[in-house]
Amino acid sequence: MTSSVVRLVPRTAPLPCDRRALERVAEAAFGQRRKMLRQSLRSLGVDSLSLLAAAGIAATARAEEIPVEGFVALAQALAARTFAASGNAP
Repeated sequence: MTSSVVRLVPRTAPLPCDRRALERVAEAAFGQRRKMLRQSLRSLGVDSLSLLAAAGIAATARAEEIPVEGFVALAQALAARTFAASGNAP
């Protein structure tokens, strides 16, 4: 039997992003085990390839390979598309 200890240290300044968008991205990304992100992010209702490209993430990447910064970039890209699709101007 192998045991592990993980220590989580909060960032002093969290990366800025829309919390709801981050939750949606994480849920979609980890919702289907071992799927490539281009497939699992389709459930968000946006073009997953353009979302990945906007975040600078390879279409063949899997959720477990992406650092926190990558998920923040995906959330920012999703929020921008959602905002643009709603027709609201800044």
